[in-house]
This record gives sequence, C-alpha cells and structure tokens, in this order.
Amino acid sequence: MARPKDETKIDAIFEATLKLVQKSGFNGLKMADVAKAAGMATGTLYIYFKNKDVLINELFLSLKQSKTSRMMAGYDAADSFADTFRKLWFNYLELSLAEPERMLFIEQFAHTSFLTKKTKQQGDQMLEPLIAFLEQGMQKKIIRKMPMDLLLSQLMGPIYETIKAQQSKKLVLTPAQKQGMFEMAWRSVAF
Repeated sequence: MARPKDETKIDAIFEATLKLVQKSGFNGLKMADVAKAAGMATGTLYIYFKNKDVLINELFLSLKQSKTSRMMAGYDAADSFADTFRKLWFNYLELSLAEPERMLFIEQFAHTSFLTKKTKQQGDQMLEPLIAFLEQGMQKKIIRKMPMDLLLSQLMGPIYETIKAQQSKKLVLTPAQKQGMFEMAWRSVAF
C-alpha cells in the first residue's frame, strides 16, 4: 500500500512552482528546479507529480479552489442581491490584492492549452455558485442579461488589470479608489 502524500511537501512544491513560473514562465520551468526550490530531491518530486503538465494542472486547481471558496465566504442567500454582490466583489478584490501572484497564475493559465479539458471543467464547476447567483440577478432584472463569459470578464477583468498595474508600478489602492472601482463595476452591470 502506498503511503499518503505529505501535504507539507505538496505545499512546498506548489510555492516553488508558483515562484518559478513567475520568473521563467511555463516553458522555462524545469522539474529539477522545482525540486531544488522546494528543498527535496528531484525523484521525490516525481513521486508527487509525474511531470510539469500534471503539476501545473494540480496547482491551478488548488489555487482556484482556494480563491473561489474564500471569495464565496460569507455568502448568505438571505442577503439582498446588491449586498451579496458587493461582498463577493470586495472579497475577490481583496484576495487578489493580497495574493497577486496566485491571481495572476490563475489568469495566466485559465485560457491556455497547458490545462487539460478535465482541469478546465473542474475549474468551471467551482464557479457554479457564483454563476447561479449572477443568473438569479439577471432573472430578477437587477443586472443586465448578457453571456456569462462576458459578464465575468466585465467584472473580473478590471481587477486583473489593476493587479498587473500594482505589480509593475507599485500601485497602492486607497479605500476611496477601491470604492470607486466597485461603483464602476456595479454600474457596468446593474440596471
């Protein structure tokens, strides 16, 4: 019987991969470099992930699961649509600002051929509660009816661009600027 995998090692592998992908991109990523950065032998790394494609897919799912569940934290169906929308939007913004490298990794790989069809499907399934919430807003005519991909890009795209600006220009958002961003997001989708 195989021993259970050590979650501490998996976390170290994921952190090392995240840093190395940011530094050298996917094509420059080498399993030996990941192992060294994670403080383990290359052979040990291959016990956990058979190749870098599997590693990238598993890291993507782990980051997406964490971010989605934390974004949806505090979701209460009893709250008004507008209050819930505000809470989810600010959760997403604050998570993205606090962990820009994770958000950028998710965005970098979400629409690439590096992810398997299965990984993309699993990632999409994680968004089902958010999608159901937004569809409810469309049905109640609180927000504009539009294709979900377009709606999500309208809401998340500006945050993604803000994170990139923060990374490259050392942008620090004030509370008033965050509020202004939210108001623009709300006005862009609400009736």
